[in-house]
Amino acid sequence: MIRTHSRPVCIGQKQKWFLLKIRCQENRICMTATPKPEFDGWRWVSYWYPLGQVVPFKREVYRRALRELSPRVQRLAQDSEG
Repeated sequence: MIRTHSRPVCIGQKQKWFLLKIRCQENRICMTATPKPEFDGWRWVSYWYPLGQVVPFKREVYRRALRELSPRVQRLAQDSEG
C-alpha cells in the first residue's frame, strides 16, 4: 500500500482486523500445522496490552481498532457467562 497523499510518501501494509472466538480447548491450538507458520506462539493478554507493545506511529490505528471491536468483545463475554 502506497500513500502518495502524505509527506513523506509511505509504503506500508494494509491491516485487516478480525475478532475470533476460540471454540475448542486451548491445548488443541497448534502453531505448527503448516510447513511455514506465520506465528510461533500465542498467549492471553489484557485487551489493551497491544497499545503498549506496538511501534509508536501505529499506536493510534491500534487504539481505533480496539475501540471499534470493544462492544463486540463485551457482548461475547456476556454471552459466554450466561
